[in-house]
Amino acid sequence: MIAPVEVEGPRRRGFRPHLAQTFGFLALLPALLGLGVWQLHRAGQKADLSAALEEARLAPPRPIAELRPSGLPQRVRAAGQYDGRQLLLDNRISNGRAGYEHLAPLILKDARAVLIDLGWLPAGNDRRVLPQASVPAGQVQITGLAIAPSPPPFRLSDQQAFGTGWPLVTETAEPARIAARLGYPLLPVLLYPDGSAAADAQLAALTAFPPGRHLAYAAQWFGMALVLVLVYLRHGLRARRAAEGSA
Repeated sequence: MIAPVEVEGPRRRGFRPHLAQTFGFLALLPALLGLGVWQLHRAGQKADLSAALEEARLAPPRPIAELRPSGLPQRVRAAGQYDGRQLLLDNRISNGRAGYEHLAPLILKDARAVLIDLGWLPAGNDRRVLPQASVPAGQVQITGLAIAPSPPPFRLSDQQAFGTGWPLVTETAEPARIAARLGYPLLPVLLYPDGSAAADAQLAALTAFPPGRHLAYAAQWFGMALVLVLVYLRHGLRARRAAEGSA
């Protein structure tokens, strides 16, 4: 007697994730990896910033005319005379109080100017009444850190960004746009005088989030991506075993 030949059916796949799980996995994994890579990039930027701050702290000041086209802090010295017009950078918080950052353009010998940060001023109860501020008269020389201002999170129209009259209340410290109001070119930095409260506050803000914290956040995002992969694989294998058990 000839034994019957068993015909082997189609081999079941070893991994059977649900379609919804696959879509969720494909949507979340690139996002988690992208956030981790972004945090690594930010860590590198903060490391460069910390090194530049340390270099600027130890370096002798160079003339502001030799300012390098760099987004990193540089220690410079500037000589000139203040323009009588002043600016108040709005929505600045200090120790829980609302106020303004006091900015004033210093006109240099080459007819350009640089914005000097003269510190924080408290806002009164009536926002229509602006704080009183003044600047030194005559020729002055300032040594400090030249730092490019952070770009605004969203773009405002000139009507939204600036008030009327002087001192000019502004929502953003963009030298190029302020220069259009002043009528002469501004260097693309703010100058924080050595030893001033403005310089201390800016340095504290720049170093408040060190590179190590960005690396820790990167590790968290990559860890979440790994967990997502493991969960996806586990559910896919469970789906396979469930399919085999019902066969």
